[in-house]
Amino acid sequence: DQPRSRGLGDVYKRQIIIMVLAVISACTTKRSDFFKAINKTEKEHIRGVEIGADLKTVKAVEDNAFLIDDQPQYLHYDYDISMGNSYTVTYDFYEKELYEIEIAAYFDLAEDAKKVAQEFTEYYNDNYGKNKLEQDGFTTWRTTSSITKKPVEVALKEDSEKHGYGYFVIKIYDLSE
Repeated sequence: DQPRSRGLGDVYKRQIIIMVLAVISACTTKRSDFFKAINKTEKEHIRGVEIGADLKTVKAVEDNAFLIDDQPQYLHYDYDISMGNSYTVTYDFYEKELYEIEIAAYFDLAEDAKKVAQEFTEYYNDNYGKNKLEQDGFTTWRTTSSITKKPVEVALKEDSEKHGYGYFVIKIYDLSE
């Protein structure tokens, strides 16, 4: 009994599989630490929260140590990313239902803000399709809340030049309000 010799076909199949996996791995988008900190998770609209969520759900995904203002209709968090780089997250509620999320990001370097804003643009293009540039300078996308089934707009504006430091804002809100 001699062990069966692997044919060249098996060797080629293995090489092709390894090459395909290498290409897929190389094409996977690497996000910056800034992007990861601000987005927190790639679930829901942002930070694991979706328009229509209740106050308890939102509080469960945020870190209470960074809570600045806690009211029945409004939550405000301030986070430091690294020295000189930070962001705020605010949530607005109406009748116990989240209707707006706003994230304002502040950076020492305008280049960092531009890079992270571009990462969010690519992220939202991938998730919600082609964006639209509005007259007010915001880039917008349309989607729907899986909770309320209502239309939602995601709006992003990189505005470092106006502020004199790295800055961008993301607003996500219920369009039916």
